[in-house]
Amino acid sequence: MPLSKLDKYLNILEALVDRPLKIDQIARRTKMKLQVLKHHLAFLVANGVVDERKFRGKHAAYVITERGFAVFKTLRALKYLEKLRDSLPIVEEAREIASVLAKQKYSK
Repeated sequence: MPLSKLDKYLNILEALVDRPLKIDQIARRTKMKLQVLKHHLAFLVANGVVDERKFRGKHAAYVITERGFAVFKTLRALKYLEKLRDSLPIVEEAREIASVLAKQKYSK
């Protein structure tokens, strides 16, 4: 299944959490094509989530901002909650199976 925009943004922010990166480094870490990555980075920069900083003349590096770090933590928490939500039916089903097995054990 293709990644949603939020998943792509989360992947970009996750790549930038530890240190600033050049666009080709972000592309490798996120496995995104450069054109798609440039589009998403432009959105993140425009919204104050990521800063573009020039180093050594023309080389640009991207840095996560404080706001970006807050967004990153929020998106990561949402992903975690989605996983929990998706696993709850499995837990409930396991409880039902355990209950049935316990009844069978005691009815013998």
